[in-house]
Amino acid sequence: MKKIHVFNIIAGIIIIVSMSLVIAGGSNNIPYFLITLFFISYLMQVRNFVEIVWVMLTGLLVVWSLGSLLSHLFAP
Repeated sequence: MKKIHVFNIIAGIIIIVSMSLVIAGGSNNIPYFLITLFFISYLMQVRNFVEIVWVMLTGLLVVWSLGSLLSHLFAP
């Protein structure tokens, strides 16, 4: 398995779990948009269409998703 697939599996788990927690907590349509953007990013990486841009976008989505988990991780 290529390194990019391992990265996308880990990123997908992080993004989907964190965005589902946001959706369960009651949110607008932004989590749905981010999950859809992740799947588009993955498909573009598999097709090698300007791959480095889509890898950076996936990394940005992971950072954004981890940021939404901060309230769950550090809640008193």
